[in-house]
Amino acid sequence: MLNLPASTFWMIVPWPFIWVLFGIVVFIIKKRDDDYEDSLTQDSKELNEHEQ
Repeated sequence: MLNLPASTFWMIVPWPFIWVLFGIVVFIIKKRDDDYEDSLTQDSKELNEHEQ
């Protein structure tokens, strides 16, 4: 345990995993939003082409 007291060790160890999981969740949410936004712009482009 890196010569640390157990309480200090268990306060430090989980944080890298928490941040990695947080990053993965944020990436998935932002990618979903980005894909949704891209589909909206693609739909609007198709609408504009049909109107002309």
